[in-house]
Amino acid sequence: MRLISNKESVAKGEVSVLAIIETLLASGLVFYLSAHFNAVRWLAVAVCVAPVLLMRTEESKLLEIEWWDYFEEKQEQLEDKPVSFILNRFPEKIGIVVLNMIVVVLNTLQAFAFKAGATLLTVLRSPAISLQAIPRNWSHLTLVVDSLYPPEIVPKTRREKFEVSTEPFSSEDYRHRLVSLLAFPEFLPSLFYRWSLKATSIIYAPLVFVAHSTFNKGADLRTKLELIKRGDLSRIRALYGVVAIAVFLVKLVLMMKWNGFAEWWNGNPITEFLALYIVPSEIPRWQIAEVANSVLAVGAMIFARYALLRYELNNPWAEKPVKRLLGFVSGVRWVLALYAIVCLGYITMRAAHDWHWPALGTKWLPFM
Repeated sequence: MRLISNKESVAKGEVSVLAIIETLLASGLVFYLSAHFNAVRWLAVAVCVAPVLLMRTEESKLLEIEWWDYFEEKQEQLEDKPVSFILNRFPEKIGIVVLNMIVVVLNTLQAFAFKAGATLLTVLRSPAISLQAIPRNWSHLTLVVDSLYPPEIVPKTRREKFEVSTEPFSSEDYRHRLVSLLAFPEFLPSLFYRWSLKATSIIYAPLVFVAHSTFNKGADLRTKLELIKRGDLSRIRALYGVVAIAVFLVKLVLMMKWNGFAEWWNGNPITEFLALYIVPSEIPRWQIAEVANSVLAVGAMIFARYALLRYELNNPWAEKPVKRLLGFVSGVRWVLALYAIVCLGYITMRAAHDWHWPALGTKWLPFM
């Protein structure tokens, strides 16, 4: 686990402390804004947009590259005519500012369109692979990557074109990275999108139970047990499980011992918003699913410790039954995690639908 991410740590899948802090801050900001403005619409929108990143695969990234290449070829054929048109219509300094603003907006829209289109196409081609990529991408963006890692405007294989703007991010001095970040406004939309995904952790947090480290590809059972026992993601998974179990038990005790618990909880704007997910008046089944997943996460770590101890005592268990047990537990985790996410997503969409949305105007332009 590192304090701040860099290119090496992101490539290895090492957890960043700053990334975790940012995820907690983003979630807290959503809580505050939703409670203050009495609306959950931005969270619902972010939940809908999140799959654009969460289902990205290597195939979709290659497809993005092809589209970027094609688009750049068409741009070269224009021979900078749009640039000349803008610069000729404005004074030099104003024209440069206007041109930069247009470039930022177009790059943002283009990047999002390419990501969304390539992801959707690869989902239709290989739905199983795209679904399997969700927990890995979620853990990568919320636990590994922080704001001081260069945003990916285009896929990493084409980032050599942005060497000038991303080179300062290789510095170990966080101040250089921060200054570089603020100096290039084209990074801001990408950072905003990254933070919006972190803010959806209240919905996608169950993915922590099915996310795996990049080092888990080895077939050796002992290596996998070591990862379950000592891996960063395993520790976060177990810690999240302990917190989830503790919160559930506290809620259960308060419901049993305090007759006015639900009324008290709904008496504050912030806690009233959280009531969507805490549900102080009952025990929903999706909460039981999360508690069950938490018990499995903590139990898996205890099991791994005991299994590794038997290796040290030269009396290991047979590999085939252990692998079957771990595979069965992994499958149960997937079912429980998906069930909880579907329930949380439905709760959020229903709450967003119940609010009165502002009416859309009938005119495309104010003078028409």
